[in-house]
Amino acid sequence: MIIQNASLNQGAVPARRVSDDAPKVVAETAKPVSTPEPSSQQLQSALGAINRAMQLSNHSLEFRVDSETKEPVVQVVDTETGDLIRQIPSKEALAISVSIDQFLQRGALLRQKA
Repeated sequence: MIIQNASLNQGAVPARRVSDDAPKVVAETAKPVSTPEPSSQQLQSALGAINRAMQLSNHSLEFRVDSETKEPVVQVVDTETGDLIRQIPSKEALAISVSIDQFLQRGALLRQKA
């Protein structure tokens, strides 16, 4: 086994050979911390606070959750006219997502009956 040590402050240190019977160190992987899903009311409250902060700073960003897909949506709105300039994801992308969900639900029902 070859171990090479390099440091940002020093030049590269030449590699040195370590015997294969040397103890091996195994790094443990960190277990993800599970956080509970926020309730719908908590999410709406947080989005309202963000939107109020954005309005105070005269930025034209609005954050919301789409009612059908439950996906987060960001809208860029003209502050003077209230016109929608851009939405991410687009209305079309959200419509495609709804169509896919409906198709998959129908397909699952058909497979269950057989």
